[in-house]
Amino acid sequence: MAWTMFEFAMGWHSEQLDVGAKTGFVAIIFPVIAIVWALRKAQQAAGGVISWRSGLATGLAVSAISAAIGLAFFAAYYTLINPEFVTAMRARGAPIDVASQLIAVVLGSFTVGMVITAIATFVMRRGRQNR
Repeated sequence: MAWTMFEFAMGWHSEQLDVGAKTGFVAIIFPVIAIVWALRKAQQAAGGVISWRSGLATGLAVSAISAAIGLAFFAAYYTLINPEFVTAMRARGAPIDVASQLIAVVLGSFTVGMVITAIATFVMRRGRQNR
């Protein structure tokens, strides 16, 4: 949400759509930080060892919260904050609408979240085995 609002304030979702198309990838840092933080907390709570089951459950929970917050925020963003965004994207030839964008937010939250979770859990478990 914070990154999207920053992009909006910079005009990257209106006047400079080309810039916004490239900068959106920076937002990946936010779920990485949230998931790694949650996994470390889960690892600490489990006495320093994180199981695959615990890691995946933690990542799924963070992803679900992210999806719910993202769904609410982007519904407001596309309808109240910046309703011109979808129109501008259509004018550029992108076949999008609000519903498809919201579905992408939810699916993206879960897909990206679980990939981050799997990688982070693997690294944390491997690091523990090497000690």
